[in-house]
Amino acid sequence: MSEAKTAKEIVLEVLKREKRPLTPKEIQKLTNLNYNTVRGRLQDLKKAGLAVRTEQGWVYKERK
Repeated sequence: MSEAKTAKEIVLEVLKREKRPLTPKEIQKLTNLNYNTVRGRLQDLKKAGLAVRTEQGWVYKERK
């Protein structure tokens, strides 16, 4: 039995997979998550150092 992924995990996977800047609206369309949920999870990922907002959109921040 596999556990359901959290919204934060889903958003992070999309950022890793797409390898290009994504807007919250693009992430919402790719994941079918609520738009406000996407925005909130992006902020969570930013605080955790896993995502960065650029002029073009949000990108995954690889750890070194």
